[in-house]
Amino acid sequence: MTTIMIVDDYIPSHRLMSFVLEQHGYTVVTAVDGEQALRRLEQFAVDLVVTDLTMPRMDGIELVRAIRADERYATLPIIMITASPKEQDEVKAAGVGVNAFLTKPFDSDDLVGEIERLMCQLSLKRSD
Repeated sequence: MTTIMIVDDYIPSHRLMSFVLEQHGYTVVTAVDGEQALRRLEQFAVDLVVTDLTMPRMDGIELVRAIRADERYATLPIIMITASPKEQDEVKAAGVGVNAFLTKPFDSDDLVGEIERLMCQLSLKRSD
């Protein structure tokens, strides 16, 4: 079973994404900021991370940098979400290694579609 970590300080968003992903058969682990997410990565076998861009203590960009700096998680697929439609945010996210970028509000089908696309790419890479 695929385990998705959702990192978002806005609890209603967190709950909605968890509900949608669980309905699609995913196991969900949650964190409210980047610091907690890094601790959770040590505790759970996570297959993909969905993180908000703007969070207290450690934002999404800092989290992605920390994940990419750890060789155990260097290829972990990451989707970044944000309420900010600024193009520079998407460019900055891509520059630190984000695999996909979604702007809130987004359709739950878009989130699930990105997860399925990234998990398929990961599966293909592992079979090479």
